[in-house]
Amino acid sequence: MRVDASHHRCRGAFHRCDVTYSPAGPVADAVPPAPRRRRRPLRWASALLALALATAASAEPFAFAVTGDAPYSHDERIRFESMLGHLDAETLAFVVHVGDIKSGQSECTDAIYLDRKRLFDSSKHPLVLIPGDNDWTDCDRWLGGRYVPEERLGHLRSVFFATPESLGRSRLILERQAADATGCCPENSRWWQDEVLFLGLHVVGSADNRGGADQPKPEFVVRRAATLDWLAQGFAQARSRSARAAVVLIHADAGIEQPRPGGRVYADFFAALRRETEAFGRPVLLVHGDRHRFVLDRPWWNPETRTGVENLVRLETFGSPTVGWVRVEVDPQSQAVFTVREGGRY
Repeated sequence: MRVDASHHRCRGAFHRCDVTYSPAGPVADAVPPAPRRRRRPLRWASALLALALATAASAEPFAFAVTGDAPYSHDERIRFESMLGHLDAETLAFVVHVGDIKSGQSECTDAIYLDRKRLFDSSKHPLVLIPGDNDWTDCDRWLGGRYVPEERLGHLRSVFFATPESLGRSRLILERQAADATGCCPENSRWWQDEVLFLGLHVVGSADNRGGADQPKPEFVVRRAATLDWLAQGFAQARSRSARAAVVLIHADAGIEQPRPGGRVYADFFAALRRETEAFGRPVLLVHGDRHRFVLDRPWWNPETRTGVENLVRLETFGSPTVGWVRVEVDPQSQAVFTVREGGRY
């Protein structure tokens, strides 16, 4: 896989950032099996026409919106609702919120979860939620209400992840990781849009609720193992189905380009993602939030030495106090697989 686009880091004012991938060789399209001979040629012709239309439709480009780390306040909630109204007018397959549906300085009450669910369900488009640290791990803070994080996680799961579908007025059917006796982890999700795989993974900031260095919390141990397994399953499916590209959605920034103190908490996850990305060999878009800035780059690629992982691009979306969204256009049949541009700020 050769990437023609240069290293991008997009911040600040309105931009458009195009990331172009040039495969080393042609990608073979799947050829449908020949239809069986039938006695009624009109029905046979109708079935063939339907198959041709379905094949053509599956090759159509699509777009989705990314937002996150908002709303944090009453004012931001008003602006977020306004943003959803503007998104309703956009042609989108779905919207993704990458976590932090509230401030870490606000109480983690049942009422705020229900309010955010009503807000997200007002979206015309399907809305897929990825958990953030403010949504449960930080609820043990004094300003957060001194809740037990694991109890809040259980409640978060019951409100947002109890059914195999997205939020929004129209719903997207999701494949969720089956909850076992521990309750983990229905928030890990998987779905396909045409020939592109989407993986939603529960990896959050605040050290991912790991706990002490010598004695990690049982919740963290179980969830991390489940998340790594879901990541591996997803990429195995992507390879077996000859996916054109994959999109991985998490909350945590975790210093992917240069691990910060505490970065060891995420080392096994990023090592697994790197292995899977290299083995997949096709475009992978990692989408996250956490640091509240708009960034588009290749964190594991050195353009000067042309070494590293060339086929992974990282997109970080806006966050509080900015209420904004990023538009990602995907054309699986073209060299420009992903086109990323700022959608708007409110």
